[in-house]
Amino acid sequence: MLHSPVYAKIGDVIEQKGVTNIDRKDGKKFESIKKDFDVESYDTIKTQNGRTAIQFVDETRVDVTENSKLVIDEFVFDPNSKSGTLSLKASFGTVRYASGQIAKNSRQNVKIRTPTAVVGVRGTDFSMTVDETGSSMIILLPSCNSFGQCVVGEISVESDIGTVILNQAFQATIVETAKSQPTNPLKLDIDESLIGNLLIIRRPVEFDEEEEKERAQGLADFLGIDFLEFDQLDKDELALDEKETWGTDLDIDFLSNAFLYDVLEQLNEMLDAQMKGETIKVTVGKDPTTGLELYDQTSNWLFRRDDGAGNVFELKLNKSNTYNVDVKQGSFEIYDYRIGESGSNEISIIQSQ
Repeated sequence: MLHSPVYAKIGDVIEQKGVTNIDRKDGKKFESIKKDFDVESYDTIKTQNGRTAIQFVDETRVDVTENSKLVIDEFVFDPNSKSGTLSLKASFGTVRYASGQIAKNSRQNVKIRTPTAVVGVRGTDFSMTVDETGSSMIILLPSCNSFGQCVVGEISVESDIGTVILNQAFQATIVETAKSQPTNPLKLDIDESLIGNLLIIRRPVEFDEEEEKERAQGLADFLGIDFLEFDQLDKDELALDEKETWGTDLDIDFLSNAFLYDVLEQLNEMLDAQMKGETIKVTVGKDPTTGLELYDQTSNWLFRRDDGAGNVFELKLNKSNTYNVDVKQGSFEIYDYRIGESGSNEISIIQSQ
């Protein structure tokens, strides 16, 4: 097995624009790196006004946008079994990840972290955006080949207290703190002008139509899902030089600040709508949809739920106060269930057998 200690090359910078610095574990600092720079384990990549694309020896690729920081915690790869271990941390800014051989053959050994979340990967692509507070937004992206055939894998996004699964193209979740629950997956309304800016298109060095179709089908079989068809990928702006192993143009603002603000605004609107939608579901008596029970007992509210699998909770809440309640009971989850007008008291219920 190829172990990857300090000083061992594990990948190359394959695209570079603007200024990017790399700090090495032994104290060496490399300023304004160039294309073909050798990347090593434990390197810290810090972009200023630059963008950097790195391809690891197992064909994993990460794109680091402006004003971002990525730490390579661990990389081990056996070229014979095409398995190994990969650990990365996106500390700030936006990083785009595309799976390689390690994720395909030993996905349990791939851990991608942010300050507030851990992403578990199953052979797919996604982006991570981390703001100055550490809050993380994760977006699941399709994996596409040069024929516009796309497949979507699955990722888990985990905080200290909960996990969500993203398994649809352009689903997103936000993890504000390590101690907060990831938001329920929300499907972003990505329009045609943004799809091409998000995707990385794979193309083999020696292009062969039949082989490429077989590669695409192999990826689909591995993920256990059907192709997704994006008509937008038939447009000329995504045409690439057939000699390139990967096709992307770092001159395109595929994750520009303006785009991220738009996405964050959209997510906030969707979260607000989701919470408002859940607020109006509050029902005195038993709600047949959620199974939540709320009873008026003159000076108190009786709030309870029995999931029928041995999990039961029951609260008596003083009616002189108001409450926002988050419930995670077995597989059932609901957030911002508001009892009263303003919901001034926060209650979290986490229950499992």
